Amino acid sequence: MFSLVLAACSGSASANEHRSSSSDHTVSNPKGWKTYTYGKARIAVPNSWTVKHNMNCPNTSAPGALLLGYPKVLDYCADYEYPASHVAVVFVPKGGFTGTVMAKAKPITVNGVPVYVGTGSPPPLVWYAPSLSVEITASGTNSNRILHTLRRG
Repeated sequence: MFSLVLAACSGSASANEHRSSSSDHTVSNPKGWKTYTYGKARIAVPNSWTVKHNMNCPNTSAPGALLLGYPKVLDYCADYEYPASHVAVVFVPKGGFTGTVMAKAKPITVNGVPVYVGTGSPPPLVWYAPSLSVEITASGTNSNRILHTLRRG
């Protein structure tokens, strides 16, 4: 599956947070972040981030970009301006999660959602959530924190 890889890091989260817990993890959802829905999944990002639908190139000067879905034909992104961080949430049809990550790993639970954790090359964070039919790829500052806002839509 196509992944964007962005190496730079920037941004910060709000000091005011509320915490909720799942069966395996305490999850932070910072106050002031906005939640977006993609299919069955919901995820929150800082208000300063750009949100793009059906695009694989962030092309923004914002500190981060949330990509909700990729286009049917992937764009070549080399000439675009890349943000310091990105998170891409893409649809994976039922039966599309057949990789070795799921065969060898036990899922973690975040906000009640079973998630298989994988890595890319070079290593962005990659989460597979078959119950939500999504793969989430993230890199940069706040990536792990953003992933932990994942919940059912």
